[in-house]
Amino acid sequence: MPESDKLKSLLYILTGALFVLVLLDKSMGNKSTSSPGQESPSFFSKFNTIGKTNPLSPSSSENKGKQTHEQVMDQAEDEILTELMQNGENSSSEETSSDSNDPEEMFIPIVEMPKPGQPSGPSPKIRLDHSPGEIKLYFLKFYGRGNKSHSRLVQLKRKFDHGDKILFILKELTKGPSSEEKTQGVLNALPNRMEYSKEYSVENGILKLYLGPDFEAGAGPELLKDRVDQICYSILENSELRGIRLFINGKQVRSLGGVGLPIPEVLTKNPRKIATL
Repeated sequence: MPESDKLKSLLYILTGALFVLVLLDKSMGNKSTSSPGQESPSFFSKFNTIGKTNPLSPSSSENKGKQTHEQVMDQAEDEILTELMQNGENSSSEETSSDSNDPEEMFIPIVEMPKPGQPSGPSPKIRLDHSPGEIKLYFLKFYGRGNKSHSRLVQLKRKFDHGDKILFILKELTKGPSSEEKTQGVLNALPNRMEYSKEYSVENGILKLYLGPDFEAGAGPELLKDRVDQICYSILENSELRGIRLFINGKQVRSLGGVGLPIPEVLTKNPRKIATL
């Protein structure tokens, strides 16, 4: 038999064998569909993923094992980027909520001291105005309930007839609110027996105020801050003074109480919401 005839015969045999395999594969696939609940994948179905980036059943452990290294790395990178983006959004929202919950009255502003040779504001020889009139005093009142409770300064008015206005303010602050004002929830953060010196002085618009040790005794940071605000608002609102230097036991202080609440060298009015009766 010629060589060319042998090759043709071999090709016919191979083609016939392939045809028989196809028929067997189809018959096996039909049988698997006829019995629900049992999976009998056909012989050629194993080659369905060839040339494709994603297997037909990515959830199965068998197909995951057949993924290439590049496919696994790409999928891991996508998951990491997605997680980072979600964490970034969550952190930004948490920062915004924490900023919005920050207390609005937790600092005491610092006023710039006048430079030597360049006085600013009132003259060093300023004379305080002690003319009769209406005095604005500031006490406390609490609003809200539970953890949301917070204090606000309450503005009250007193009639001033004569005398020293600074000493009158300190005396009225020590007396505290009247009985009628107390029934409306007005409180006094200052101690009942607060001692103060009548010998104050003014330099470059800054009042040197001398108080006793009771001013900082038995108070935490919030109460100390309220005490400072009561004095600053009551004195500075009724005068042309620029600030207050605070002295206790004859020495200027830069911190108050056992907690060591830091205060600036010159006290000014801390921005707060004011309530009126």
